[in-house]
Amino acid sequence: MQDRAAIVGAGPAGLTQARVLAGLGVPFTIFERAGDFGGLWNHEDPQSPIYDSAHLISSRTMTGFADYPMPESWADYPARDLILDYLRGFARDYRLGEHTHFNEGVARAEPVDGGWRLTTSKGQVEEFRWLIAANGSNRKPLLPHWPGEFTGTLRHAASYRNANELAGKRVLIVGLGNSGVDIACDAARTAKRVAVSLRRGYHIIPKHILGKPADVFAADSPPMPIWLRQRIFQLLLRVIVGDLSKYGMPKPDHRLMETHPLLNDQFIHHLRHGDVEILGDIKALDGADVVFRDGHREAFDEVIAATGYDWEIPYIAENLLDWDRGRLAPPLSIFPEPANLFLLSFIESNGSSFSLFNEMAWVIGRAILAERDNPGDYRKLRRLLRETRFDVTGGLHMQGTDRHVGYLDNKTYRKALLRLKRLMGWPKVETPPVPAEG
Repeated sequence: MQDRAAIVGAGPAGLTQARVLAGLGVPFTIFERAGDFGGLWNHEDPQSPIYDSAHLISSRTMTGFADYPMPESWADYPARDLILDYLRGFARDYRLGEHTHFNEGVARAEPVDGGWRLTTSKGQVEEFRWLIAANGSNRKPLLPHWPGEFTGTLRHAASYRNANELAGKRVLIVGLGNSGVDIACDAARTAKRVAVSLRRGYHIIPKHILGKPADVFAADSPPMPIWLRQRIFQLLLRVIVGDLSKYGMPKPDHRLMETHPLLNDQFIHHLRHGDVEILGDIKALDGADVVFRDGHREAFDEVIAATGYDWEIPYIAENLLDWDRGRLAPPLSIFPEPANLFLLSFIESNGSSFSLFNEMAWVIGRAILAERDNPGDYRKLRRLLRETRFDVTGGLHMQGTDRHVGYLDNKTYRKALLRLKRLMGWPKVETPPVPAEG
């Protein structure tokens, strides 16, 4: 079997892994089911969930790839088109198109002696020594089931594109993740009525704090334990944002950072101006009505479920992976049990995933070199992963929802990767990027 790697997915994770492997001299092929680079951000792909008004949630300062920053002339939170340009520029500058099969996904991946046998969507069969699953975690919409029938339109947020779709309608958005608040703000401009259904209250963080992007402000703050950071930032939010319960928002039943961060300035604006209403949890659907758990009912034309996604790696048999409520949480979110398989992009964290991918990809690259060139080191790595506890939460006590299985604190996770490097005797400095030719 040839010493080469297969990377499934040409989004942010797959691209940064490809750059690392190129820098280490490891041959690789990228398989991408769509027609171009971008992954989730490739809004030209009909299967992309990216809507027209989408922007980065993390700031450009904290999001760009290592040694390839986003331009300082860009806004703090760039729009979707710029992010797509950035990813395609990265792929172009590192000549990754030469290694990529577009419009060719992986239909099946089976472990064989010494590696993996892949069958592509075009029926091609190839064998690789290493397989990196980087197909992303936002491809399988999770649509809740409620008793009853709804005569209006019921759909997942993955199909939403722009506010024109909601013009003149009575719209109920279920869930208050970052896509839910974005859609609510879009709808406030065109819909006849906008309401959001919630199970619990949330801490809403403005995108700028004292003139800085929120994540830059947090990164520039003095080091402190997570419990102290929670207390200080909750007090700061109380001063900056105030009490949103007067506008119908339930008080949070958890401390700051114990659910996925919710960053949005516009939503606070629309709450204060009465453009968006807050309603409770849904009990059932009945014709044109939505029935809520407090017993009252209201009529809507459209219900949009902004209820997240289940993870999937559809080309690998489920019994080969340790699934837990639709999530995977192997050691360091990278190393599942099957030999020579690595995961990259299957994380949930309280910061930019882009910024973690480069470090995760570097660790995967070093693990591949160890497996190829020094089996003893590779055995040591697998033993360390079995026997060592790597803290990735820093003491965060996340809400017990499916989404938060294996949830990471960015800073703590980086420390865990650094600890692994030290235990393995690996260099602290990552492999320099490969310069473009020509």
